[in-house]
Amino acid sequence: MELEYPVDFKPILRYVDVIPAEQEGQPVFLLRDPLGFIDELVVVPQYLAFLLALMNGQNDLRDLQSEATKQFGQIIPLEEIVKIVKFLDEKGLLWSKTFEEIKEKAYSRWFSYPFRAMAHANSAYPLSAAEAKFFIEDILKLGSSEDGKPPKVLIAPHIDIKAAPKSYAESYSRFKIPPGSRVIILGVGHHLDLPFSVLTKDVATPFGLIKNDRGGLFFLRTSKKLEVFPDHIAHRLEHSIEFQALFLHYLLKDQFMVLPVLVGPMPTLFENPELTEKFAEGLAQLMEDGKTYLVLGIDFCHLGLRYGDPFEVSEEHAKQALKNDETLLNLVFNGTKDEFLEKAKQSLPLKVCGLSTLCLTKLIMDKLRAKGELKLYHQEFVPFGQGSAVSVASAGYYVV
Repeated sequence: MELEYPVDFKPILRYVDVIPAEQEGQPVFLLRDPLGFIDELVVVPQYLAFLLALMNGQNDLRDLQSEATKQFGQIIPLEEIVKIVKFLDEKGLLWSKTFEEIKEKAYSRWFSYPFRAMAHANSAYPLSAAEAKFFIEDILKLGSSEDGKPPKVLIAPHIDIKAAPKSYAESYSRFKIPPGSRVIILGVGHHLDLPFSVLTKDVATPFGLIKNDRGGLFFLRTSKKLEVFPDHIAHRLEHSIEFQALFLHYLLKDQFMVLPVLVGPMPTLFENPELTEKFAEGLAQLMEDGKTYLVLGIDFCHLGLRYGDPFEVSEEHAKQALKNDETLLNLVFNGTKDEFLEKAKQSLPLKVCGLSTLCLTKLIMDKLRAKGELKLYHQEFVPFGQGSAVSVASAGYYVV
């Protein structure tokens, strides 16, 4: 029988989310593409997990057959291995020509969309405007609403809203900014391979569309002559900006514009220092107009079994995480760049999800040379998975 792949073919499984589940009483894994090139959840039996782990570009089809034979205690025909590889390939889960074709079509669809659609409605929050209104109002009741000057920079979580409603409430109950404001949202590009990416589409929420700040985009592209990596498909499923847009749209109605920015991992910022500095300078100049505010949708430490640590989290871990987060925030607004970077380096084992976003914010604050006061509204260490937790913070920076 002629095989559809040469025996020396070494399949490489793309990075996917692996979700344990059950189907017809049998344990399975749901394979999900976090970038959204593939919409379908691909189901594979859990007993094939060892084969998925071996699809790393180091093992050819004969190697996979040999390991499968050892695993099952009987000879597994090479044709059976080929069937599995072909199945994953056709689904777009392997790095291959098939995936490149799927990717090209996905980009074409994404660029054709007139706005960034909701990706997490009906799961993280209600889809209907009426239900979303009640959902947010119930959350905001948990906050300590204060009248007076709103913060110039707001720090809010991006963890699942239902997991940390108090933190969202403490942030957004204080964010009463004037009509006609511009809000720059810095989110975490969990799957972004660029230093940053500016979304140039309007943003959908249950309350309609938030208008994109095209004037700010024009300034960054024309006056600053910046490549803003617009509409990277990483925006499609990213929740770190979507959750902030939900609260902002409820609070501000249609009386504001938004400039959504995903920030990539720390190495991408340092690999492009001149571009990163220019981008920070451009955002700082936008913030000088007196009607521009900055919102960070970030989480902090991720600790425990779910996040690859060999331990379950304890009270001591919680104390360490919250102290670390407070120090990082203080250094963003009150420390030197070197002090912040040193603390950021020390924080790497704690897996701070918003570290690069804080780094970009530090650069923006240094460009602004603003004087003000950081207020830490609320911190918590949120259980998130067995033996695991995520630290979050709500804070605001008030410019004098």
